[in-house]
Amino acid sequence: VGDRPAVNTPATVAWISCVGEKGGAEVTMLHTFRVQDRSRFHPAVVQLRPGPLSRELQELAVDNYVLTEHRMRNVFGVAKAIVQIANLAKKHQFALLHSNGFRAHVYGGLAAALAGIPEVWTGHTAEVPGLSTRAILAIPTHQVIANCPRTARFFQDAGKPTQMIWPGVNTAQLDRGTPRAELASRYKIPADRRWVAMGARLQRFKGQREFVRAIASVPAASGIHGIVIGGSLFGQENDYERELRALAAELKVTDRITFTGFIPDADVAGFLGASCLTLHPAHEEDFGLAVAEAQALGVPTIAFATVGPSAIIEEGKTGWLVPIGDQDRLNAALAKALAVPDLLPALGSAARERSRRLFGIEEHVRQTQEVYSRVLAANR
Repeated sequence: VGDRPAVNTPATVAWISCVGEKGGAEVTMLHTFRVQDRSRFHPAVVQLRPGPLSRELQELAVDNYVLTEHRMRNVFGVAKAIVQIANLAKKHQFALLHSNGFRAHVYGGLAAALAGIPEVWTGHTAEVPGLSTRAILAIPTHQVIANCPRTARFFQDAGKPTQMIWPGVNTAQLDRGTPRAELASRYKIPADRRWVAMGARLQRFKGQREFVRAIASVPAASGIHGIVIGGSLFGQENDYERELRALAAELKVTDRITFTGFIPDADVAGFLGASCLTLHPAHEEDFGLAVAEAQALGVPTIAFATVGPSAIIEEGKTGWLVPIGDQDRLNAALAKALAVPDLLPALGSAARERSRRLFGIEEHVRQTQEVYSRVLAANR
């Protein structure tokens, strides 16, 4: 594949991103670029569709190659993109492809084989069984990185070499969150109220409906204001925000809930850090980056007991876990936590220590770079 880089030249690792927007998988990718050792690994991204992600990659001085958008049902478009990626790998001497997501592996796995280089594949969830799932799993890979134990078991059962690495929070970025007074002014939120926040893209399984109902279950006299952070991503469930606003109107809490839409990262960190509590009633969550971030900022969290939050939250010590889908228990947990405001700082302090120790981005990147080194050494 042409002349190989000299031994002391950083190995170019090109990530394959199926999207041009920024979800949790893309946030972890960006955090990785911020702290990785660029004397060893030079970052690049092949974007399979255009979008605002390109701007952030440019700000981070990451090489970015944006392909023409197509649907996966378009077999010709998929094949063309795979050949384009393989040609980019040869032209720019990529040492390794890193497929960021299940369907990204269709492109990364096949392009790596065409280019004669290895591929690392990050899996973010256990996929639903079916013909397409079996077909994608049949494409060879050199190493899977799984984001949680459930995902790891899924890939191990499929016979893939798998290592579990928790996603990481960028504490340096979190600590630069927008001040509360500035947020209150910018988003027209009463500064004298106690804020309870939730951060997640707007999709029904993420549980924003349960969040709205939980806020409505608390008497207005309690001085609680709910903040829903995030918007619709990837063209999915674009009508959901309208549904949530209608629910807030039905429950007569429109004056007690703010929907921010997508906002700058500094504002997200500011809202999480300025809240007395965060809620995360997602019905399915393999990690839950917003949970780990709130905990790292010293804010107790109440969440449904899905895979990720159950690992991040230490029950009764850094927050509370509620049976999945149990609205009554969620409401009761919120009321109980708000009734003991003097207890929350101690839980927040424990949450901050635990999250930063176990889920910092530095540890995620250290382990990921070890995977790169091992895979490259085995394929020289």
